[in-house]
Amino acid sequence: MTATQAPRWDVRGRSRPAATPDQISAGAPSTPVPASPVKGRRNPKWIALGVVALCLGALGGLFLYTDLSKAQTVVAVTSTVYRGSVVKATDLTAVTVGSTPGIRTVPAARLETLVGQRAAVDLLAGSLLPADAIAPVVLPAAKRALVGVNLPVGRAPQGFLVPGSAVRLIALPPEGSDPAYRDKYSNLAIQGRVVDSTPGADGLSTLLNVDVGADQAATVGTLAAQNRVVVVRDAER
Repeated sequence: MTATQAPRWDVRGRSRPAATPDQISAGAPSTPVPASPVKGRRNPKWIALGVVALCLGALGGLFLYTDLSKAQTVVAVTSTVYRGSVVKATDLTAVTVGSTPGIRTVPAARLETLVGQRAAVDLLAGSLLPADAIAPVVLPAAKRALVGVNLPVGRAPQGFLVPGSAVRLIALPPEGSDPAYRDKYSNLAIQGRVVDSTPGADGLSTLLNVDVGADQAATVGTLAAQNRVVVVRDAER
């Protein structure tokens, strides 16, 4: 009598044929055994790239740390300020910069003390404030005087009378005088320097404050009162 083997069921619930007596006697498995997975080999190129990436990261961190350790907060110029002009709070700001070899900057801690003083040189917007560029200048200086001059249209170059500009105040003949008129002021030219200028109330004239020698202030004032002054902008020497 031949023994009947019960059907087997796979993991999906389906029946599979029973092994034959020959298979049982031969010891053959009813199902194939999956081969063990083969471990992947490590690629030396990827290992080398990883080492290089780590080294670059370390160097970048070192450079960043060095740069931050040298960072400093200094004063910068936000608006152009001409020589001799009063410095306002809106003209300056604090910025953080790295190392500035060869450049003498001003620490940001001094910013508030600079407001209200005058520019010793022209300060350009967007630049770092040089040391000693702002000083407590007293106007007028010893043996100097400030004179106000009202200049009608055509008596001064427009747009060129910025503070600190070197100018000459030239005496003109009185209005309506004979072309051959001569007096002690004829052909007189007085050297001066612009302190500031503002448009006149009529929108046409210019009000000019000029720094001149103390011994020439009376002459300039007399000529200005008689409307006998023309201003010429000179080149810097």
